[in-house]
Amino acid sequence: MVKTKSGQMAAQSDLLVLQTKELKKLFPKEVKQIENLGVKVNKTTQYSTTVVETKTNVLTTLRDSMVLDTVKVRVFDYQDQWYQIRGVIEKDTQRLVIKSTDTLTQVLYLGERQKPWLWVFSPRKIQQRVSVSNPNATIKYSQTIQIQKP
Repeated sequence: MVKTKSGQMAAQSDLLVLQTKELKKLFPKEVKQIENLGVKVNKTTQYSTTVVETKTNVLTTLRDSMVLDTVKVRVFDYQDQWYQIRGVIEKDTQRLVIKSTDTLTQVLYLGERQKPWLWVFSPRKIQQRVSVSNPNATIKYSQTIQIQKP
């Protein structure tokens, strides 16, 4: 982890450079994910995965519509593959700890031709496909910019 100029934490890792046959041998699970996105492995130019975990504490007041028992404190837990929620209800206050985990997968590959009517004389565009593992999550926007040196 590194600290940005604005004080936020950012993840940093080295770039792993592999040939297609090495990728197939060393990372078969990742090859399967590329194929599941409908992309041919030999057309892939870049592959990346990012696991995101979000955790927050929530303190909220219960409304009058909630009916409390004579028991002073109630505790609850909920957990599935993507969410973990733990809570305590005490009098008119509810305390929650919410933790969410998701995996973002991104594949850059040689896609459609820039000018399909020119067939083999037209270079292919580099396109990307991005998916998340959590079915409740939606990708709002994704952009990759490749910067070339002059």
